[in-house]
Amino acid sequence: MKTSHLPLRRTVLSVLLAAALHGPAFAAQPADGNADASPLAASPDVIAPDVIAPDAVAPDPSTPAGDDTQKLEGVHVQGAYQRGGQALYLDEKRASAVVSETLGAEQIARTGDSDAATTLKRVTGLTLVDGRFIYVRGLGERYSSVTLNGAQIPSPDPTRRVVPLDLFPTDLLDGVVVQKGYTPDMPGEFGGGAVQLRTRDVPTKFFFRLSGTLGWQEGTTFKDGYRYSGGDHDWTGHDDGSRDLPASLADATSGGRVLRPQSPLNPTGASPAELERYGEDVAKAGFDTSRESMTPETGLSGAIGNRWDFGDAGKFGVIGAFRYNQAWDRNEEVRRTFQASNAGLELADHLAVDDTRRNVDFSAFLNLGYELSPQHRFNATSVLLRQSEDRTKLSTGVQDDQEARFTELRWTENQLFAQQFGGNHLFPSAGDLSLDWQYTLARATRDEPATRKYRYDLDDDGTYSFSQRSDSNQLTWAQLDDHQRDLSVKAKLPFDLGGSTLDVSAGGERVERDRDAAIRSFSFSAAGPLARDPNLLGLPLDQILDPAHIGPDGFVLSETTLPTDNYFASQDLSAFFVALDANIASKYRIAVGARREKNDQKVTTFSLSNPEAPPVVAGEDASRTLPSAAFTWAYSADAQLRASYSETLSRPDFRELSPAPYLDPLLDVQVVGNPELESASIKNYDLRWEYYFSPVESISVGAFLKEFESPIEKTRLPGTGVLLTLDNAQSARNYGIEFDVTKGLEFVADWPGFRSIHGDWANWYVGFNYARIKSDITLDPERASFQTNLNRPMQGQSPYVTNLQLGHQSGDGSSEATLLYNVSGRRIAAVGVAGQPDIYEEAFRQLDFQYRLQFATAWTFKLRLRNLLDPEVRYTQGPEETREYRKGRSVLVSLEWKP
Repeated sequence: MKTSHLPLRRTVLSVLLAAALHGPAFAAQPADGNADASPLAASPDVIAPDVIAPDAVAPDPSTPAGDDTQKLEGVHVQGAYQRGGQALYLDEKRASAVVSETLGAEQIARTGDSDAATTLKRVTGLTLVDGRFIYVRGLGERYSSVTLNGAQIPSPDPTRRVVPLDLFPTDLLDGVVVQKGYTPDMPGEFGGGAVQLRTRDVPTKFFFRLSGTLGWQEGTTFKDGYRYSGGDHDWTGHDDGSRDLPASLADATSGGRVLRPQSPLNPTGASPAELERYGEDVAKAGFDTSRESMTPETGLSGAIGNRWDFGDAGKFGVIGAFRYNQAWDRNEEVRRTFQASNAGLELADHLAVDDTRRNVDFSAFLNLGYELSPQHRFNATSVLLRQSEDRTKLSTGVQDDQEARFTELRWTENQLFAQQFGGNHLFPSAGDLSLDWQYTLARATRDEPATRKYRYDLDDDGTYSFSQRSDSNQLTWAQLDDHQRDLSVKAKLPFDLGGSTLDVSAGGERVERDRDAAIRSFSFSAAGPLARDPNLLGLPLDQILDPAHIGPDGFVLSETTLPTDNYFASQDLSAFFVALDANIASKYRIAVGARREKNDQKVTTFSLSNPEAPPVVAGEDASRTLPSAAFTWAYSADAQLRASYSETLSRPDFRELSPAPYLDPLLDVQVVGNPELESASIKNYDLRWEYYFSPVESISVGAFLKEFESPIEKTRLPGTGVLLTLDNAQSARNYGIEFDVTKGLEFVADWPGFRSIHGDWANWYVGFNYARIKSDITLDPERASFQTNLNRPMQGQSPYVTNLQLGHQSGDGSSEATLLYNVSGRRIAAVGVAGQPDIYEEAFRQLDFQYRLQFATAWTFKLRLRNLLDPEVRYTQGPEETREYRKGRSVLVSLEWKP
């Protein structure tokens, strides 16, 4: 079987690569199961022979007697390649049928990045937004898809259709592939690119690793921040029940019942005594804040693994890992809102925001691998990712012509649990037919218990009093539960055509997804004279909502759940694909195929307060055929030219189809879904030239073009201030060029002026990538006449993205230093309406540094310096600034023990 389209000298490497990428549980691992960084010059090849010995050496019976000639029956080569190694992932980039970018664990280790989102911003043409979401080629996260070991997974973030990548710690990753060109074996929802996360495989022998981290954040660590009384177990990332809906109120609202007071028209409603009890129970959660010192960032991670050989019974391996991290972060921010006037932009609202957050991350990973024979392998993978955020935000300033102080207390738990079962099979007797299958069960949940918001207004005498407005306070309990089942099967049959090869592939996928989202909201309203006593209203809220002041003479609890706050949704997607991959004389490669997807997606929004009202149902029931074609010309042993074309789509997410309003955490504004949204159609064109200096060094130059029909964009609703919605534009284009180079600096020693510098240039390396991106979108004048610009760049698209990496490693590999620089150009954060300019997020320049030192054989010390330049984060609207703050510098040190 010939599987390589590359020159002959790389055939063995490509065969090993194919084995690694199609599921071997044991074929490839570093000796200890952990890929450490190594210099470019120290990685001359992926294959590292351990033993080269003849299988059998015997006299040849056909030779004359006395002749010492011996016949070599065979040579046994025992070797290993480094899973997660830079050379392996670079070779995959070269062997791919379409344009792709790769990051192995070795490269990730050099950056010191702790999560997938942060490390992906180092990739050509990728930008990081809000520290969580990756924009590929300037396109918003809605145009990016994420797979875990090849399977689609649900998102625990109800405001985004893609999984927030900061959920995935890099400790669990073997590598990441960003596929920018579409192939039919992938999900049809493909825009900027597909991020493929790969977890670590089982090791080749026993290993153990334990690491601890301690960090300092400028402006946060050992400083005072706002906090409130939470639960005793908050440090674990789990609420201990302190924020649960009180049992009395939970019983009264069970079964979807709405809390209503008793009246002649509603005799079964809650009595005054019951309302008083419910209010007192709710108020026990507490509202007041205090200033307390914030502790340093701390983290602990570990991993263990082993493999056992049972002879004819096969081989079994296991790897397990965990990570815990907790950190505080405090931002002081200025926010301004402007409105259009004859004199230009006029200041409307302005707030000084003091935002304190505590993040607790926990992840656990377990992978079991069983190899019945080299042709039949099975694996089972379990991944638990949990991220909790405790937020205390105080905002003071003018809003709606009233000077006020706003307080928000929010606890959020996001969790993703995925179980995957798969197998990889090769049938030599059937013409080397290969069959891969995988079944994934995934559940994403989000829990936001007891979110409390309230405001105090400034009185004429200069004191703040609890607001008498109808929206003066709100208490919310929100939950989201998303289940997904994914079954995929892929088969490939190779044909040897005498100097050329043809691979025929086919497969199918079935995705079933269900989501339930629920919100229950309550507030205290003034019912009696106590609630209007100015002497009482000036006290802290915990004293105002004392049991003595809750009842008919004071404050009464009422339900304020909106008719659009609850919805359920489902998706059934069936897909089938066929593909042909022809390699002609190891020089020309042609890959063509098509994918057929049938999608049945429904979102049902219903009103708890009016169960007889017809629910709002939105969705899609449609089938699409998505073709693709790619061509690669390997015109020399080291260079190739590739081109591709494909048609893909982008569907609206459940939340985007529901009219339920939700808070966008990135923009911190309310967004209303649109049941009339349609799927966007995309045509993708790619052209790229690649040259490979060595197995770990390369340079590439490429261009791309994407044409959109009915792209989905966030727009402002007229007359609503900062309320956003989603709509389909008429069309859009996204195009640009990309440049990427990774090279060792040994050649510098021969340059004039450098010859006199006696340095170990062979141990220096540089990585540089640059993307220049442009886009334009055309809005429908009839549907978006209130938008300021009917032609503008696409929202979230940066005009350029630049990364620079300079590193040095000692000759023995015991130490390494890496300097990393990243910048992305200004991009539209929110579109302007009614003559107001678009709001831009200005360019942000980040400089990071990492140093690694291995000592005493088993110990490794790491120093990470983050955001050394600490530039100001700025959002502008025309000549005015709408937001400004600094993230602050940070220092992290870690110590690892690996006996």
